[in-house]
Amino acid sequence: MGGDEFTVVYESASSVEDIRIAGLQLVRAFQEPIPLDGRDLVMSVSAGASVFPEHADNAEALLRTADTALYEAKALGRSQLAFFTPELLEAATARFATEQGLRRALERGEFELVFQPEVNLQTCETELVEALLRWRMPNGRLAAPAEFLHVAEASGLILQINDWVVRRVVETAARWHHGEWPEARVAINVSSRQLFDNSFADHVVALLEEFKLPARCIEIELTENVLQTGSTTIAALTRLRAHGIAIALDDFGTGFSSLASLEHLPLTRIKLDRSLVDGIDISTRSASIARAIIQLCQGLGLAITAEGIERPEQLAPLVGYPALYAQGYLLSRPQPPDDLLPAIANLSTLSRALVRAAVARLPEAQFAESLPFVGDGGG
Repeated sequence: MGGDEFTVVYESASSVEDIRIAGLQLVRAFQEPIPLDGRDLVMSVSAGASVFPEHADNAEALLRTADTALYEAKALGRSQLAFFTPELLEAATARFATEQGLRRALERGEFELVFQPEVNLQTCETELVEALLRWRMPNGRLAAPAEFLHVAEASGLILQINDWVVRRVVETAARWHHGEWPEARVAINVSSRQLFDNSFADHVVALLEEFKLPARCIEIELTENVLQTGSTTIAALTRLRAHGIAIALDDFGTGFSSLASLEHLPLTRIKLDRSLVDGIDISTRSASIARAIIQLCQGLGLAITAEGIERPEQLAPLVGYPALYAQGYLLSRPQPPDDLLPAIANLSTLSRALVRAAVARLPEAQFAESLPFVGDGGG
């Protein structure tokens, strides 16, 4: 049916269970290694199944329903079989509508950036902001990436969207750097697809030159799944780092993160996974893991950002460490570019008050240890 798609028609099946067994046999058959030039080639296949006449009553419709099930099988991971259900058709319809909306959004300029500060808990100053993507829907609602990025990835639109984000971030950072905020630093989230592009690092450097923006003003932020892409990722990151661009690893502490990544990747910062930060004030396990990661990374000369700070109590276990940054709704929600600088101006006063209150909550022994590191930002 295509370059890497084929269709099997099972005419003699007496039941849905027969089809399920045949589908699983097909999936398993592809898991057998294929000898090729002295090596074993391992492949995988995803299968989607539909049944006549329950799911459709003609060949064209059966192919559509099977393709809908195939999409679900791919979403479940490699070597999976999925059967069509009416719910999958509803999901496919919603995905198609989202994909069409994303295409229009690129054409009509409906994407926007907001920026969330990361506050240095030692100085109580904002030294970095993270750029976050939003989609201004036709009804005026701002949609977060979780609502549409999976469709953008599956449709291939993610590359165009990412290119827009990188250019707009560099452009915005340059406006601040050459204007009211000379020390502006902005973090950009990048995907594994971008890093697979050999020209990505050159593209970023070219943008910096175009907008006359120093490399120190940009930080590239990776998600953990990028770690699975191996040497290609390391090569791209090494080129970026060689140009003076900082590299941060998001969601560290869970999932795929490993100590080996701290050795092999040219990182300058790690961001503690919000699941650790969420329980840092109520779970001794979360607090112990977070403390161990912070001390390890600081021993390696890495900055640390604790994201997802929403309660004052979450700050207390974080106070006292140098080069530790806090990010979350307690400090500031993401701000539109025109509102960011006024928000930052007010944030230092709020941060000092929150840090002082956090120090007051510390046990006496920890309070004494923290004093050398807790700055008052001159206030």
